[in-house]
Amino acid sequence: MSNQFMFADEPGQQAPSIPTENWKILIVDDEPEVHAVTKLALSDFNFLGRGLEFHSAFSGKEAYELIEQHPDAAILLLDVVMETDDAGLKVARYIREQAQNHYTRIILRTGQPGQAPERTVIVNYDINDYKSKTELTAQKLFTAVMSSLRSYRDIMSIDQSRHGLEKIIAASSNLYALQPMNSFVDGLVQQLSWVIGGARQTLYATADSQGRSYQVVAAYGEDSGVAVGQTLRSVLPAEALSELDDVIANHGSYYGDDFVLLYCRSHCRPHGSVLFIGGISRQLTDDDHHVLQLFSENVQLAQDNVVCLEDSDQFLARLGDQLMELRSAAFEPESLPPAAALAYRVAQLVSPANEAKNTALAWFLYEPAGPLLQCAPDSVAANETTCQQRVSRSLRALAHGQHVATQVAHRALIERLERWDGMGLPEGKQGVAIGTSTQVLLITEQLLEWQAQQLSEDDIKVRLEAEKGRYYSPEFLDAVVPQLKQLS
Repeated sequence: MSNQFMFADEPGQQAPSIPTENWKILIVDDEPEVHAVTKLALSDFNFLGRGLEFHSAFSGKEAYELIEQHPDAAILLLDVVMETDDAGLKVARYIREQAQNHYTRIILRTGQPGQAPERTVIVNYDINDYKSKTELTAQKLFTAVMSSLRSYRDIMSIDQSRHGLEKIIAASSNLYALQPMNSFVDGLVQQLSWVIGGARQTLYATADSQGRSYQVVAAYGEDSGVAVGQTLRSVLPAEALSELDDVIANHGSYYGDDFVLLYCRSHCRPHGSVLFIGGISRQLTDDDHHVLQLFSENVQLAQDNVVCLEDSDQFLARLGDQLMELRSAAFEPESLPPAAALAYRVAQLVSPANEAKNTALAWFLYEPAGPLLQCAPDSVAANETTCQQRVSRSLRALAHGQHVATQVAHRALIERLERWDGMGLPEGKQGVAIGTSTQVLLITEQLLEWQAQQLSEDDIKVRLEAEKGRYYSPEFLDAVVPQLKQLS
């Protein structure tokens, strides 16, 4: 190969200050002069406030290792002919097919165009540009790198937005649950960072009940893993921290040179949230301001819905507890309704007196949930799973209950499709992982149904024996079955 590889002389430019972040450029060529002159020609390059960071390989074999080490490289400047006539083409195919890297822009450079005709290479290989070394001046190299970086930026922006949208879609099926809400906000923060233009850091912080502290609940970009869970004041840069109090006090916004602070007003709480976007590499437009305003309004509205739902859950849990307290204070076994009395008698066979009482009390919460349990008419796993999700969401308030009987009722409703042999839903609990009180309430429900069908005691025994070790504990049925006459 020829060693005569120089760029045409062009006017020099003043080098900017060294940026804090760089775009990675991989140079793969077997001629050391190519590496040196490429770095020299691009030494003053700057795009979106970032310079270039070069990594070199001098053969196809070294290129494979370089690609694995730097999957986040923006551009690969790749020679065709190295240790073999098609070494560069093999590298191009490797990065797309083996490494599954479809983001890095590949600029093929060849000193022997006839060895790898441009039309053939462009058609058969997933490259992004083709340059002959003999015609490649410093200006043309600058242009090729600039256009490739813009393409890389746009591709990464689209990909990051796609990841953000995936998180939002995954969360939207259960938007009002706490964990999916966090995922929803996290996805929006991630997408917002790229819509605004590659911001280095985005934080979303929510106020405590007194409004004295704002805690970061979602973050993206620099130090995002460290920032979540911290107070906003402890992670904000100094220039933003000095404006934070005014933004909160005025429920307003502040646009700095490279950052934004935006207050997100709540409609159901005295204090809202704060959005911070830092490291913005361009001046924001009116459209950007509009996007930020939409974010502040809609994400806070979604979070307000979560707060209201949690308040409802707490209120209903307190009502459930109060019902259990009233029932407990007036508890008389002989005056219980027939169904609750049956649950009490079954529980006495397998539980201490106090547990039997709480199981009987739990029946007063378990029984009203009956209509919810009829949502799956066919015994098909998919239908039963859907039914269980409905039960879980509808009765989530009971999970906040403090009374033992409230907790017993909630657990039984959640475990109603579990089986002793571990083949049930939704968690596949097995054996003693299923509550004894759950089995008491389930068999009470079953006995009431069979009695309504006027099944004989012998028929009921046969059916229960068939369920031994499957749906019910063998020991549990051994205690219950001999007492069926007394239970009827």
